[in-house]
Amino acid sequence: MPHSSLETEIRQLLIEHGDPAIVADALLPRWDANVLSNEDVRTLTRFLVNSQQLRPLFTQCLRSMKRDQPLPWAALIEAIKLTRVSIEPIEIDAIFEGIEFQEDGFDDLVESDGLDTFDPRPAKQRVEKMHRLQQAHEEKRENLRRRLDYARVNRLLSQERKVLDEIQAFDPDDPILKKEQNEFAFREAQIMVEDALAHSPPKAELERKFDQLPDDLKKAAKPILKELKKRATTASESELYDMALMLLFMDLHGESAKLIENRRLSPRLDWLLLEVLILGRQYASALGEVENLELKYAGDPETPFALTYARARALWGLGDTVTAIELMRSLTRVRPSYRSASTLLQQWIEEAP
Repeated sequence: MPHSSLETEIRQLLIEHGDPAIVADALLPRWDANVLSNEDVRTLTRFLVNSQQLRPLFTQCLRSMKRDQPLPWAALIEAIKLTRVSIEPIEIDAIFEGIEFQEDGFDDLVESDGLDTFDPRPAKQRVEKMHRLQQAHEEKRENLRRRLDYARVNRLLSQERKVLDEIQAFDPDDPILKKEQNEFAFREAQIMVEDALAHSPPKAELERKFDQLPDDLKKAAKPILKELKKRATTASESELYDMALMLLFMDLHGESAKLIENRRLSPRLDWLLLEVLILGRQYASALGEVENLELKYAGDPETPFALTYARARALWGLGDTVTAIELMRSLTRVRPSYRSASTLLQQWIEEAP
């Protein structure tokens, strides 16, 4: 729970002076001037009790009584308890009479158990307060859940994210919060990919925009490619992966992609193919591969993130900078720790027309 500004000030004064009495002298005039909120008065009086400064506490409580100002009942009872003074029944009745005339007096009183051995009413009030708090807590939780369900059903991503943040702030220990957050991240990534696919130009149209590898480069590489193709037919998965990487490092992206496409022996070869297509500026083919991998690895929770990242890069290469930036921005919101995405997003924002 975050500290109040007065709690922070008390800590700072203690650091500076090291003497609780000096801190009290600095803050008591505010209470006396009635410029503190009720919560700040509780904060100050808790400090006075915990630092055993009972005299200034009693003095100020007496002044407040004479001025018909609210009293910090819990702190007052705790202070009386520390003095080990015996309280008479008539005095207890007077305390309760004063509490009844003060708004939220009982709510304040039950923070102390100092009267529990003298009278059953504080314990009873404490139970009732706890019940009210629990009821209010559950009502707010149910309201948040209803809002979350509404946002989910209507695919209102920004609203769903906002409600999840409210739940996190309201109850970070909610047992199903983590599950909800993971499901939301996965669903958001899926929706981003679906939307991007829906607005993507036809692949046939995109493919006409790009040329294949230059003929002179193909001719120079032909002996190497012939030998690699021959070996690739019987190569193991790791050998095939190394061959594809070698062609990639030689900037023979098209040939590297063909090598993998003929024998897709493992998931890592699938993902390497997608990377090769992007690096080889075969962006239209990369978009098609995104669709294939989305179906092939639909059960993997990491798939939407990787595919969103790849799709954004392909769209950027095709000149659709607006969609690419929006996809990458959405990805970094879901995965703030995704450094590659964050770095690329910043670069794109700077380069975008």
